[in-house]
Amino acid sequence: MYNKNSGYGQGIMAMVSSIIPTFGRIFVVMSASDAGEENYDRMQEIMKTDPNGIVRFFNTIAEAYAAATSNNNDVILLDADSSHSEAMVTVAKNRIHFIGMDGGGRLNSQGAKWSTPATSVAGSTAVVTNTGTRNTFRNIKFIQSGTNVAQTSAMIDTGEGTFVKNCSFEVNSILTTVTQGLLFKGDTCHYEKCQIGNSTVEHTAANQAPLVIQTPARYSYFVDCNIINFSDKTTASCIDLPDANSVIGWVIFKNCLLMSADLGDGATTAGAMAEAVTSVATSGYVYLQGCSSFNAVKTVEADASILSDAVAPAASAGGGIATAGA
Repeated sequence: MYNKNSGYGQGIMAMVSSIIPTFGRIFVVMSASDAGEENYDRMQEIMKTDPNGIVRFFNTIAEAYAAATSNNNDVILLDADSSHSEAMVTVAKNRIHFIGMDGGGRLNSQGAKWSTPATSVAGSTAVVTNTGTRNTFRNIKFIQSGTNVAQTSAMIDTGEGTFVKNCSFEVNSILTTVTQGLLFKGDTCHYEKCQIGNSTVEHTAANQAPLVIQTPARYSYFVDCNIINFSDKTTASCIDLPDANSVIGWVIFKNCLLMSADLGDGATTAGAMAEAVTSVATSGYVYLQGCSSFNAVKTVEADASILSDAVAPAASAGGGIATAGA
């Protein structure tokens, strides 16, 4: 008999508490395609409907999210066996924590995969759109697989206080339209040890970046992240601030790697990225601390909104460090 008080059940509770110290409820999402497997049956027995009639075991993320209560610090655990493929989920509630059960610690290839179906659904502009406050995403791979030209993001974050760690974001289906792994519009957010973009497929759209920052982005951190673009266009970049008000105040990148994935698929030569960071912002700054670029002519565009802790006053050929206006 398995339950929350058994050794296995207690292990689940301890795992969640070590990642998210919270008194919220725990919900589990496992794909129906895994029914009959030992873990599926065991977890279904542990996560029984609680005494208040609240279901704790679900087959879709949307169902689990609907059951979660805003500001209750509820935790949604995603199984890391089969991919969770469903229409876009808008996370408008606050203090909801999504955790992939793959062991964690990965920059890429997370076992808990959250994707859109490989079909044309214009409304699924992203896999997830986060608009709530202090929501958490950990150990999850977000994959935009939609084929409609409107399906341009893996994640759109307009939330406040979002915390994201050990996640990856990629668009592998729409290659000729400008897309981004992460469209970031967050306020006081923290992204750590994530991979944004990838080198699986070559994109062919001009002025494309895997990380796009737009208003009201402000006062946020990207720490130890790898930002990767595989494109045949020299106008491609890794980070793009396309609007005058893209950033308010500042966004800080610390110890991040910016890479043009030349030969990303083992054979195809990428375009020589002119700048790894491009910006026309006038209402704030992007600060780069200890960041490096590869296969780019310059690390940053000559724009006053981009500042770097350069060891030299100007960018060098082959992806050197650059300061504002260099």
